[in-house]
Amino acid sequence: MKSARHFPVFLALLLIGGLAPVVPIFANPLKKSGEKLDQRIRRSADRFIEMQTEPGKRIPAELLASARGIIILHKIKAGLFVGGEAGNGVALVRDKNSGVWSAPAFIASAEGSYGLQIGATESTIVLLLMNETGLKPLLGGSISIGVDVAATAGPFDEGGKIDTTTIQQPILVYSSSGGLFAGAAFKGGGILPETKSNVLFYSRSMNDILFDPSVRPNAAGQHLIEVLETYAGRRRN
Repeated sequence: MKSARHFPVFLALLLIGGLAPVVPIFANPLKKSGEKLDQRIRRSADRFIEMQTEPGKRIPAELLASARGIIILHKIKAGLFVGGEAGNGVALVRDKNSGVWSAPAFIASAEGSYGLQIGATESTIVLLLMNETGLKPLLGGSISIGVDVAATAGPFDEGGKIDTTTIQQPILVYSSSGGLFAGAAFKGGGILPETKSNVLFYSRSMNDILFDPSVRPNAAGQHLIEVLETYAGRRRN
């Protein structure tokens, strides 16, 4: 027979066990996931700003203004020399006719090689998609960046004008890790749509989000677009 002093504990366990199935209903995990995705968009904007305010890492405004698309990735790296870990982030496409940015779609990156990584554990990687060929990683299919679509380190803003007509590579790569892409080619895995995240947040596919102008960004997405336009010289601070 259970002692009286153990009964309250036993009763509490029964109550917790009985209420456990009810908790997910009130916790609303879908709402929490949506909030996390909203935070990812906001953090992408914050990480981009951090890159643009660091000396020697600023993306030239001319290139940002002429890019057809952009991918902002957050990567966690484990290797000391060559290697990479999967990451996630957002992608946006600029309408060719209107010049308006799409809403940010959620993407993930497959594992790939990101060059010398001594001392680098975490970084922001920005891919500028300069033309129609550069958009291919966002169109689906098995396409490896740096292999199927050429990619290389992009030039930094050094105070002078950049002639965008001389840029030949479809994809320009920038990183918050100092010297990570200095003169080095980028070879990475493909960009994968986060289908569940896109459906949860927009109820649409990645292709719709990026290429259907009827899909508009929420407040976090609009903030990210305003950040991009500011650093492209299209907005005043």
